[in-house]
Amino acid sequence: MKKLLDFFEYLKRYHIDVLDTISIMLELFILKIQDPKAIHSLISKEAKKEQIYEQFCDLIQTLIKHSFYVKINPNANILKILKTIDQIPINNQIIEQFLHTITQKKTSNKLYYYSTPLEINQLLISLLEIKPNDEIYNPCYGIGSVFLGLGNTAHNIKLYGEELDERLSNIAHLVAQVAKIQNVKLCVNDILKQPIFKTKDGFEHFDKVLCNPPLYAHMGIEYLKEDERFGKMGILVKNYPELVFLTHALSHLKKRGVFIIRNQTLQKSSLEEKLRERLCKEKMIEAIIELPKNIFPHQNHEFSVLVISPGNENILHINANNEHFYQKDGKYNRLINIDEISNIFCKKLCTPYSTLTALDKIQIHDLRAQTYLNKNNTSGDIHTLKSLEIEIFRGQRAYGSPKDKKIQFYDVGIADFKPYGFTQDFENKKEYGDIAKIQKYALKSYDILLSLRGISPKITILGEINSLCVANAGIITLRAKNKEIAIGLYCYFFSSQGEKSLKKIYEQSGENTVNIDNLHHLSIPKNYNKDYKMIFSKIEEVSKELEIISKKINLLKGNK
Repeated sequence: MKKLLDFFEYLKRYHIDVLDTISIMLELFILKIQDPKAIHSLISKEAKKEQIYEQFCDLIQTLIKHSFYVKINPNANILKILKTIDQIPINNQIIEQFLHTITQKKTSNKLYYYSTPLEINQLLISLLEIKPNDEIYNPCYGIGSVFLGLGNTAHNIKLYGEELDERLSNIAHLVAQVAKIQNVKLCVNDILKQPIFKTKDGFEHFDKVLCNPPLYAHMGIEYLKEDERFGKMGILVKNYPELVFLTHALSHLKKRGVFIIRNQTLQKSSLEEKLRERLCKEKMIEAIIELPKNIFPHQNHEFSVLVISPGNENILHINANNEHFYQKDGKYNRLINIDEISNIFCKKLCTPYSTLTALDKIQIHDLRAQTYLNKNNTSGDIHTLKSLEIEIFRGQRAYGSPKDKKIQFYDVGIADFKPYGFTQDFENKKEYGDIAKIQKYALKSYDILLSLRGISPKITILGEINSLCVANAGIITLRAKNKEIAIGLYCYFFSSQGEKSLKKIYEQSGENTVNIDNLHHLSIPKNYNKDYKMIFSKIEEVSKELEIISKKINLLKGNK
């Protein structure tokens, strides 16, 4: 592989556009695959370099369509190029690894948006369970890196697709030719403005659909309101192009589709929920596979594979965001044990990494795999906040509306949280507010307060409070049945184990906003309140010491 990569770097020096260099590499691969003897013949004319160059260019154009042809820079050493390509072993797997390396690992090439990591392609193809003569459709095929894997699976497939960028499409055609996929109809087209696979009888249907939508794409969606594909879904959110591509692809789906989507789309509300609700109502979701974090270059999002097919009474959730399914590979993670994921999917197995949930048990507001695995992993040796009957609710903005009346209360925020122990003093006093809302959401002594957002939680517990207080909208309140449970729970969250467990909820929540349902199912050890009185007493002692130190620091600063 090193020799192939060095060869690519050599060609890059002679071509301004890296996409041109990829096209030339693919032309050379096609030459070696289809006419290796011609390479030997050209090399034998070593003394006539100019003649070799012209003959080489003519030869390439006999092997590929003229519109896909990129001419190699005549200043490059054509003899060196021919000798190198002659010496390097070439097959689909090697070319697939090469494309993966230059697009996903060599991120300086800035090609990671145009392809999908090799292992993800392998997973998507295995999930599709491709059969002979299957018609496969991709609404955004990029450079077609997945085509090599498809070619390894079966040569007699029929390949259809649409791509907005003609340069990427040209490369994809060459990749399909390398993969020996002969029945190809890859079009340059804007699927939103004018879907090309549509007849007077409606949208054409394909056996299988696969899609890794371009998240960087700007989606002009206003004119889609009246579109038959999107109209009944309401206005789609332009910040989530995967939903637009998914909705479009459903119009073409016959048997099964696989889609890469961000986890936010599986748990956000309103417009995205309409699509989730439709998919569940029509029994279209076969599986949701949560992918490892940090698997796509320059992407901070978390992703899942959504498997769509008709007639599903259950949804299979697989959590591949587990060390069993990934390993560190440079700066990023790499998916492993793909065959095991495929086997779980094919046999619909319930394992430590997967669970099968009946549709009537599915909660539309959160379809992520981790949510359902966390619920099912609750054993008799642990509590959950739900089993402890902890009431959980979000804080509210209780002032600033036409309903405001004169009333004194404190608007409690994170700034009021004491670092450790009881919080009893508050700063933000209000004179007017919505009385009904204030009374409904009034805080009580020993309520535990958590920050709503963040990578790691901020937490406090209220002491005896005599004033009327309401937590603001950036806070979640946990209310236990009694003081003992509340202090015991606070001490558990104070511990390293509890802090780590709570932090995981924050990390797993979309856009770092805590999901209350996930909190309800947070695992709590049976002995969570062991020695809580002694522990809390020490916490209070430390808190007082910190207050003294804080006052001394303020005095040193000149503050009173």
